[in-house]
Order: sequence, then structure tokens, then C-alpha cells
Amino acid sequence: MEPLLRNSYRLPSHRNRHRLAAVACAGLLAACGGNGNNDGGGNDVPGGDAGDAVTGDTPGGDSQMSGGGTAVTTFQFDPQRTGANRTERALTVAAVSSGRFGRDTAFAPTFDGQIYAQPLYLPGLNTGGAVHDVLFVTTQNNTVFAIDAASGAAIWNLNLGTPVAFGSQSCGNIRPQIGIVGTPVIDRASNTMYVVSFNGPGRTFNFNAIDLTTGMLRSGSPRAITPTSGAQTLDTSATGERGALNFIDGRVYVPFGGLYGDCGNYHGWVVGIDPANPGMTSSFATTGRGSGIWAVAGTSYDGAGHLFAATGNGFSATSMGEYVVRLSTGANGPTYGGTPADYFTPSNRTALDGGDVDIGSVAPVVLPDHTGSSTPHLLFQAGKQGVGYLINRDNLGGPSMGTGTTREGVSSASLFSSGIYGAAGAWSNGTDVYVFVPGRGNRAMPCTGTGGVMALRLMAGATGSAMQVAWCSAALGNPSPPAISSNGNDDAILWVAGGTSFRAYSVADGMEIYNATGANAPPSVRQWTPIVVADGRVFVTLGDTVAMYRLR
Repeated sequence: MEPLLRNSYRLPSHRNRHRLAAVACAGLLAACGGNGNNDGGGNDVPGGDAGDAVTGDTPGGDSQMSGGGTAVTTFQFDPQRTGANRTERALTVAAVSSGRFGRDTAFAPTFDGQIYAQPLYLPGLNTGGAVHDVLFVTTQNNTVFAIDAASGAAIWNLNLGTPVAFGSQSCGNIRPQIGIVGTPVIDRASNTMYVVSFNGPGRTFNFNAIDLTTGMLRSGSPRAITPTSGAQTLDTSATGERGALNFIDGRVYVPFGGLYGDCGNYHGWVVGIDPANPGMTSSFATTGRGSGIWAVAGTSYDGAGHLFAATGNGFSATSMGEYVVRLSTGANGPTYGGTPADYFTPSNRTALDGGDVDIGSVAPVVLPDHTGSSTPHLLFQAGKQGVGYLINRDNLGGPSMGTGTTREGVSSASLFSSGIYGAAGAWSNGTDVYVFVPGRGNRAMPCTGTGGVMALRLMAGATGSAMQVAWCSAALGNPSPPAISSNGNDDAILWVAGGTSFRAYSVADGMEIYNATGANAPPSVRQWTPIVVADGRVFVTLGDTVAMYRLR
């Protein structure tokens, strides 16, 4: 079957100067199922929590509400990596499209280095001698900054030691220094941030626990991360910590992969750390050289005791290159079962390995349940080949028997000609499940143009779920991971940035409701760093600062 059945699509009319035409199209992506079983290197308020935490264990579920604001404590809002904040009340479709939304140019914080990690956010935190809505930003100089989220004013900063100079590792492309690269995670119960710094001169990855009410390290920090798995050890001359941390049931999970250039004897790692005893770790490591876990989202979590990660290319038949793996959490987590139910790999794995065409350029997204389908529990995976995969997370299926583009996993299809990078997103209105995919190159028909975001809607197919194109964003060369905001099932907005572009779309119909131009336009968006939407503010990470947009 062809990747898409071509149906009609339309160009919506202009509603006003912000509602520029967006491609709205409908096309069924290959519904032929493969292994749809039902069963890399690369690149406070004092004493309590305040606000709505966007960190639930239920994929796509509404955040628990306690009043006072929405906390963003992890990469892409939740451990499932959906990119969805479902408690945004101020930024409705009508408000954003009204002409009153734009960049607050008075918000101009300064930092001491390049910013790669996604900022995090806590509302109503008592820190620095007052209660603030706080945005936390980390830099390649190994510094954690707390700034006022409304004004950009500095509250405190903490330096975690000397970063590693570019050139001190065997390869790589982060310069001029490498410090905090992966996105930290916050435990709201204790107002603690867990962050990994990379420290010189001895190239040590350190685990740090920071008391966010004081801006000071907690007792026992820092602690060097020195995992082992069988005979394997972590080689810091050829390893990077690019992926986001995850915090599950009191345990922090840290991913590691290779560097740009695929040098040295690196592996993919997921290291489980008990913050109460950070010297005692448990680890999963891929076999053979290569197979790094380097995607910016790191790992995702299904709320039922399983983490998922995707690997890059390996260098031998015994490696775990081009795998999606399922790991168990718990007191000894992560652990890997090694059965076909615990991994997926596409049928063209050997070719992907040989060409450095990682499926692990994006981390798995745990999708909201697709009710009515014979495969309701799904992951979305995508990679450098530009193919998107739906995988049954109850049984990943082992080696797939598809064509390389179609009939892989539950279903699959080619989406972009030049690859999918960063992180995808997902959202459900309780009936429809959407997947938002950022990519490069030509887009699959019936959409036209190059780059941007494809909005896919899940359909119940003959052998399980399939993907249908709902609409596409305007062309965008190198889009950031998308963010989705909504008030429960209403007023869903897709936010995407890239290059010097920042746009917003109504999820319901694909209409573009905001396009930042002139003084509103971002000068240069940081590649692969997600947008943060919370409490009526939208934060877009630039190279060495953060822009803020709001209603005026």
C-alpha cells in the first residue's frame, strides 16, 4: 500500500492578519499493520506545592489541579513526553488571534552561556526572600538561573563548577564549552531540581540536587555518575548527556549517548539514581559499540512501570542499533527483559545502521489511549529516515517484517524526506488522538512544501491504529519540538518555532492564529529546545537568552 491515500485538501481563507493560510488536508497514512500484537550517537509557598502540575502518570490525562498556576517540572510537560499543557486558561484561540498577543520586549534576561536545556517553571515559589513565578534556565557554563517569569529579573544563580572545554572530548559539536545539556527535572514534593553537569578538567558527569527555595545544593551533591553494566563502563571522552532527565516514583533516570561524529567506544545508557543515595545506581546499557540514546526527550514513561527509549546507529550485528526498548522501573530500575515484547526494530535496520540513519533522533512518545482500536496503547516513534511508526507498547514485537517505510510495527509511513528530529508531541480531546511531528524536507502528500509540523489524527484500521493527516503548518526549515496548550479538551493550540519564526495554530482546524513578525519575531531559535507555555506566558529559547510572549 502507498504511504498515503490522496484525498482532497484545502487552503483556509485569511481570517485576519494573524490567521494566515495553513494547509488543511486529509490523507490516510499506510494502515497495513506489521507487528501489531495486542498483548545513538548524534547529535511554594513554603511547606507545600502551589499550582497545577503538568506531570501526571496517565498519558494525555488532565493535570491535577490545586489552584495557583501550572508547574512545568519536566521536558515537554510530562513523563510521557506529549508536549501538552492541558491547564492553560488565558491563552485561548480567540485571545491569541485577537491581535493582543505578542512578544514582551521588556523581558530580556541575561545569562552566562548557551542554553540547550528546556527551561522549567514553578508558580508561587517562595525563594529569594519573596514569592515569585519562577523560570529556571540552565547554561553550558554549568549555571542554574532562577529568574522572575513575569519580568525576567534575576532571583539567584548557582554555578555547578567548571564546564568541559570544546575539544576535550574525542568529537562533538557543542562549543565553546559543554556544561548542562540535558533538561533537568523537578520534584515538586521537596522543591528539588535534579540536574546533571559535565565538569572539567577530568570530564566527569555529576548528579546535583538543588533546593529551589534557597538556590543551594542539598547535602550529598555533587556526586559523580560512574555506572557499569556487565563489563561496560561509561567512557566520558566519547559520551554525551543530551537527553532530558525523567523522575518516576522517587527515582531519577538519566540517558546517555554518543557525540556528533560517532567517535570512541560509546553505548546507550539509562542510569537509575536514588536521590537519597546517589552513589548507588542501576543501569541499562546497549550491547556492542554505538546505539546511543541521544534524543533530547531522553526517555518516556507509560504510567504503568515502563520506560521507553530509542537508540541510534550501532556498529556490529550484535549491537542494539535502531531499537526502541522497554525498560522496567522500580527500586532496581531500569531493567531490560530482552524478549521480543521488550523491543522493536524496523526491517531495514541494517541499512539504517550503515547509513547513520538513526530511528533514535526522536524519543518515543507515549500516546493518549486510542479507544476503539484493537491497539489502544501506543508509542509514536520517528527518526532520520523521515518515517513515523506506531508501536504497540504492550508488546513492542521484536524485529518488524515491513517494507522499511510501511507495515512496520502497528503501522508506519514516510512523512518527511529529510528526517524527523527533536521531539514529537501528542494531544487528545477525549475522542480524537493527535500526533504532531516536526520534520525537514519535502512533506508527504497531500501536504506540500518543505519542513514544519504535520498534524496526524489516529484512525482505527483493520489491523490496529493508523495515522491520517489532519493538517500541516506553514513551511519551516528546522522546527522546534512542538508544544500544545489547552483548557482540558477545549481551545487547543499548537505552538512551533524555528529559525526566526514563531507561530501558533488552532488544533481543531489547522488555522494559523499567530505569526511573529517584526519586533515580535525571535532572532534565532535554539534547535530542538521545546517551547514552554504556562499561566498565560509562552517562553521561546534563543541561543543565549529566552523570549517571552503574552497577552497585552
